[in-house]
Amino acid sequence: MQYKQIKDRLKAYNSNRGTPREAAVFIPLLEGPTCIEMLFEVRAKSLAVQPGEVCLPGGSIERGETPRDAAVRETCEELLVSPSQIEMLGSMGAERGPGGRPLHVFVRKISNYEGSFSPDEVDRTFSLPLSWLMSHEPQLYDVRMQPIYPADFPWELVPGGREYRWSTTSSSVPFYTETDPVVWGATARVLKRFVDILQGKL
Repeated sequence: MQYKQIKDRLKAYNSNRGTPREAAVFIPLLEGPTCIEMLFEVRAKSLAVQPGEVCLPGGSIERGETPRDAAVRETCEELLVSPSQIEMLGSMGAERGPGGRPLHVFVRKISNYEGSFSPDEVDRTFSLPLSWLMSHEPQLYDVRMQPIYPADFPWELVPGGREYRWSTTSSSVPFYTETDPVVWGATARVLKRFVDILQGKL
């Protein structure tokens, strides 16, 4: 194999990759009766992944889409709103999503939202005042992730065998325990970061 062949194979590989395992969400803000509110979804119980959990509108990025396009498309599908109702306020970059996959986060205002949603994906929606969210800290629980080895793992090929010192990852899992239902995990992590940005902590 020649260098040009290697270059061509890599180019073809990358041109066909899309963005597997990446997702995009957006923090939807609404004009509430007295202040700005933040909208949440409760995922439909019929969904195979994370049924009944609190989440933000969004989902996987499809081939050829930008993260921003994916967030708009998914939001329109889930909340039954039109792109004309969505006003871009900014981006928060990428956060660590469920399973560690990149989660691109955008902040947008939704105008004239009347509580609509797709029952195929959403069980219900609810909102919380932004002022409440900015005055309540989540409870943080440190979790250490450790590998699980298959029974036939070749320890004899690893320097040090079973005594090998693997690197382990750890993270803080936040819970807003005063909300109903509880906002936790990646959604709570995005929420806390958003509030920290608004309060000038980041």
